[in-house]
Amino acid sequence: MTVDCGAVIEPEPCPTPVDIAIGGCQDSMVVDVGDVYLGSLGRILQLDVTVKNVCPYKRVALGVILTEVDAHGNEYPRGTKTITIPEHHGPYCRDVLVKCIRFVLPEDLDVSGGSQASMCNTRNFKARVIAHNIDSDFMCCDVTI
Repeated sequence: MTVDCGAVIEPEPCPTPVDIAIGGCQDSMVVDVGDVYLGSLGRILQLDVTVKNVCPYKRVALGVILTEVDAHGNEYPRGTKTITIPEHHGPYCRDVLVKCIRFVLPEDLDVSGGSQASMCNTRNFKARVIAHNIDSDFMCCDVTI
């Protein structure tokens, strides 16, 4: 019986070994095993947004669309987040701060034109934010919700 659990991804291959032999009766040895690069590099972008004038007892749907911009102004998708902001019970409309909306940005997707093997490049992004009320007290005459 074979069980298929989907795709298996190995982001970092096992390093190539360097053969080292220390001779008999030799107390110590210095060996340069070459260069090594940092693996699985990436960044985490954390956004905060204030949704203005949220009415009491209304949930809000919030969407954040993140793109990365190359040197020619072309945009590449980097993630979408959708969040339900719960209703508040204050007496008036108020601003609601939504904190810590996180995006994971692997360096292998870097379009800055620099090396993808380092985090020395400046990467440019655009965030677009959409918000609307989920709840409404409107009802059509012939519809029951």
